[in-house]
Amino acid sequence: MDWLNESQGNIDFGYDGAGSSRNRKPKKNKITSEDKQLRPTARKVLQATSRDLRRNEVAARWIISKHIDFVVHHNFQPNSGDEATNEKLREFYDYVSKKEQFDISGRYSLNEFMRKLESSAVVDGDVLTVRQRGGYLQAIESDRIRQPVHLEQKSGLSPSSDTYDSPLKDWVQGVKIDVTGRHKEYAIWKRQAQGNGYEFERNVSAKKTIGMGFYDRFDQTRGISPLASVIDTLMDLNESYDYALAKAKVASLFALSITRDAQWGLGDDQEDGNSDPDRTIDFDKEGAIILDLDSGEEAKFLTAATPESATQDFWKDMISMTLKSLNIPYSFWDESYTNFNGSRTALILYLRSCEKDRERQVNFRNEWFQWRLKIGILKGEIQLPATFDIDPKNWLWVPDGLQYWDTMKEASADEKLINIGLRSRTEIRRERYGDEWSDVAKTLAEEKKLMEKLDILPESMKPPEPPAVAGEGKPKPKEKKESKDGK
Repeated sequence: MDWLNESQGNIDFGYDGAGSSRNRKPKKNKITSEDKQLRPTARKVLQATSRDLRRNEVAARWIISKHIDFVVHHNFQPNSGDEATNEKLREFYDYVSKKEQFDISGRYSLNEFMRKLESSAVVDGDVLTVRQRGGYLQAIESDRIRQPVHLEQKSGLSPSSDTYDSPLKDWVQGVKIDVTGRHKEYAIWKRQAQGNGYEFERNVSAKKTIGMGFYDRFDQTRGISPLASVIDTLMDLNESYDYALAKAKVASLFALSITRDAQWGLGDDQEDGNSDPDRTIDFDKEGAIILDLDSGEEAKFLTAATPESATQDFWKDMISMTLKSLNIPYSFWDESYTNFNGSRTALILYLRSCEKDRERQVNFRNEWFQWRLKIGILKGEIQLPATFDIDPKNWLWVPDGLQYWDTMKEASADEKLINIGLRSRTEIRRERYGDEWSDVAKTLAEEKKLMEKLDILPESMKPPEPPAVAGEGKPKPKEKKESKDGK
């Protein structure tokens, strides 16, 4: 029997996930590229909504900010093997990372620029930078990369023509690709000063650009925001806050309920012939409320516990889902959510998930620094040995370290690991502080020389005195005086 051919007989087993059921909506049966799943019109809606949530929704803004805090900042560490070359590289990096030398607009330093770049990638899905003359970078936001529709007009042919060959057949949402999917060119547009339209600006070769984005599939041309799966949740959360606030405002208003006796004739007003009982509500000098009620009447204040505990629990679940879009643990949002061990475990797992995002940052910085180093050599900004290879092996990008939670216990554990040879000082220093142990050692040596010069070296840092040699330092035995008789 041919088990792969259903025509040979019925197959009673399979994947339930591929079947249909009346209990849920129909399963998907079409597979397309991600670029067709998010076409230009839908991409515009997604980007506009994401940007608006970053402006107005505190949870969205906090999520992005926290992601950037852990992912973006890296410390530059030369690693050429020659101290003089390392010092030149360090000085050159400090110079070119300043805003006047880095950003084409002269507004953002390297660190500021990279934070905004990561934020744009998270919100819009991707972002592009163009390398300009002189070693500057120019950022191009995602919505400015659009299809060059003017190429169809220049062709002079109608799409209905038999000989029509679309000039846009190799373009995907503003990106020209080859048969392998490699990016070849970008169509850059500029926003119109009046209105919400765009004007074509220029085409830029992919060789002159450095891009950054979020990609889930191999054949994906444009990046898609990781927040796409929680946009609706963030919008619902924002609206739910507004509704709960409106309800709380109504509940906080003065509300009084008065119950009267069914037969008013039994009250005090029977004597004055008034069928509508009088009530006196007065505020005395102390601010207290005085109610003068008739007999048989009762007054109650209306109160409401808002927002209800069930609503608050639901908010926690919604916030937790939005945090998971960027792998952020809920204990970051609510520090009292778990205990010390739970928080530390969540942090360790989160740092593992940050590795892929940090790798994206490192790749971008390497490509930029290699290019900028070549520009610097041509401009005479730096002079390096003829044997120096412009390669990332000659420098490191070390992410910000995570300092001790329990300093004494963890420092003691690090000391033991160093002593038994399971960890190095350099590794621990990078992990804790994001810098090099060798630099710390040099600083300590300089401090020690200065303290010796000023004669303020503590006893614990003074070298031990050399051990005494045998026979030295001991008192000589007293010589016996001889008596007159020789005894």
